[in-house]
Amino acid sequence: MSEVSVYKAKGIDIWLEVTDDHIELKSSGPLSLPCTPIIKSVNSMLQNEKPIDVKDDSVILTTWLPPIPSGPFRRALKAEIDILLRRKYSPQAISINAFKRCPCRCAHCNMVRSPGVELTAEELKDFIDQVIELGAISIGFAEGDPLLREDLVDLVKHVDKDRAMASIFTPGILLTEEKAVELKRAGLYATIIGLRSPIPAEHDAARGFKGAFEKVIQSMKNAVNAGLYVSMHTHANPSLIESGKLEGLYDLASQLGIHELTVWESIPTWGYRDREKMMLNDGHRKHILEMYRKVNSAPEGPRMFSMTFFESPNLFGCMAGRRWLNLVDSGDLTPCAYVPISFGNIKEERVRDIWEKMRRCQEFKRKRSCLMLDPEFRSKYIKNIPENATLPIQIETLERS
Repeated sequence: MSEVSVYKAKGIDIWLEVTDDHIELKSSGPLSLPCTPIIKSVNSMLQNEKPIDVKDDSVILTTWLPPIPSGPFRRALKAEIDILLRRKYSPQAISINAFKRCPCRCAHCNMVRSPGVELTAEELKDFIDQVIELGAISIGFAEGDPLLREDLVDLVKHVDKDRAMASIFTPGILLTEEKAVELKRAGLYATIIGLRSPIPAEHDAARGFKGAFEKVIQSMKNAVNAGLYVSMHTHANPSLIESGKLEGLYDLASQLGIHELTVWESIPTWGYRDREKMMLNDGHRKHILEMYRKVNSAPEGPRMFSMTFFESPNLFGCMAGRRWLNLVDSGDLTPCAYVPISFGNIKEERVRDIWEKMRRCQEFKRKRSCLMLDPEFRSKYIKNIPENATLPIQIETLERS
């Protein structure tokens, strides 16, 4: 048995106990009791689900969380302790959806393409520094395709790996073997690569790019071979579940040696009123959760990450504006990559001030499932967005309407 220190502060000591067949977080000290829910949640995942990787002195549970233990994981624990004891939330997960260019033309693209040029490397680095200072533990370079940025490797290097992990989200058209190795050397932790269907023609049609399926498969292989943790990512709509293609994606991930299948619910976003038909019902969600439990209790094959499980009110609830902060290419900050509402612009205000303004909004006070799937929130905010509005829309504009 080995014991690895994970977190230590006045009143609490948390460590990881590792044996040949058992992994468990333990704690002691006066603050141990109020922190029990955090320890219990992590241990539930450690004991009831298969991790991606278990080493002598660390555990890789998922591509979405930092290694246990590590500097970023200690910061994550501190953030959760702050929430429990002080009701203080910090932006732990940061998505940078600030890249205008993309080789794909997806039918359900979520990108916001504002007028003007992309944010500069200096602006992005300053933003990264500010959010890490606020408590960020995960920096995700996302839509359009960050691989089209010539300075992506430099941006990944800039992330302080002792405090936060760096990931990229890509449609997988451009991740060559050389680029994957270069990003790994720069300190990239994980690649999340999107796949819409296990059927090549369907994926190509969804991406609006002939040959996209072949390229995404090669990109995943390149990332695995470079030593990166890799998640195959999909947005589940009713058709994907009812056709059995969700299981087809998992089978494909198994064949490729992918570490994880990430299943996000399709979310009607950016003011498109007809996208409600993409939303799942309770039966679809039950199917995802049953698959999630089955996959993660099986000894072989990739693990599965499910938004339906992770963001349920019984666990973390909706992350938007509570643990998640999103940057778009105009410099505007939104609560997540799906809520099309800006609370400020990094070119005009400090990130801390924008975050505090967001935290004062009553919509982010209570724990609940995804805001963009909440009929009350959509009726109050999303359906009031004018048809031709420039997105993301300013919160002050909606409050005046």
